[in-house]
Amino acid sequence: SSGINAEYGDPLEESYTLCGWLKKRQAGHYKYWFAYSTSSSREEIRPADDGYFLTLSTPADMSSKVTVELGVWAHWCYTWSFSTLTAKVNYNGQLLGSVTTPSGRKVVVEGYVVLGNEFNSHGGDLNYPFGGDLFKANLFDEELDASQVKAMADAGLCSDIEEGYGRSRFLKWEDLLLEEKSGNVTEIDVGCYPDVEEESNSTEECECEEETFSRWDLLKNDKYFNRTVTAEMVEQLKESWDVLGDFEGATVTDRFISHFKFYHETDTCN
Repeated sequence: SSGINAEYGDPLEESYTLCGWLKKRQAGHYKYWFAYSTSSSREEIRPADDGYFLTLSTPADMSSKVTVELGVWAHWCYTWSFSTLTAKVNYNGQLLGSVTTPSGRKVVVEGYVVLGNEFNSHGGDLNYPFGGDLFKANLFDEELDASQVKAMADAGLCSDIEEGYGRSRFLKWEDLLLEEKSGNVTEIDVGCYPDVEEESNSTEECECEEETFSRWDLLKNDKYFNRTVTAEMVEQLKESWDVLGDFEGATVTDRFISHFKFYHETDTCN
């Protein structure tokens, strides 16, 4: 089995939007790239890379409306709202179609998420790894409208448009990457982000009299490096680093530090 596992239990019960960039590499099977399983349904949210989509155990088959090219990045967005009982499938910013979900049925708000696989049982039995590339998968706790979905697709693979949604971006791509990985998961460079070290030493956008220093570099201190993030460690840094508390249990490594320097650094000259 392959995938990235996480457990979540926060509300999305009345609306959501799931978006991601996919590069399909295999025809046929190995097509499910995200799955949300609950104790009552292993198909609470389960999209494929060919237009087929399951939500609230309701199928939305749009595969006949689109021809997905192998080896080409494509943007997929799936939206749902309890107020309209409608689930929609969008491909590269365009609506492919919609289906009606059962009356009175909301999203169960406690379950398991896996990237790059699907569940055959609640929270387990991962036997169908995704056969492609995945980038910027984000789950929003609101139904984005057609113009927002199109703007996200039109902004392109390397944009940061998703970050503008703030707390509505309920599951963030950069946070999901820090979760436990299993099976044949390979991280690749899609060519969007500059090297963190080169960026931090750049003087084009930030003129610093001394060598640029990031607050996250402090984690390279022997007191923290290659050690487990504990409540005690977080407390020591908590005054200015409250965000670190979301990652208790993770191990401080170069990649862990690079994540914070890229996504959470606000001033590289201080």
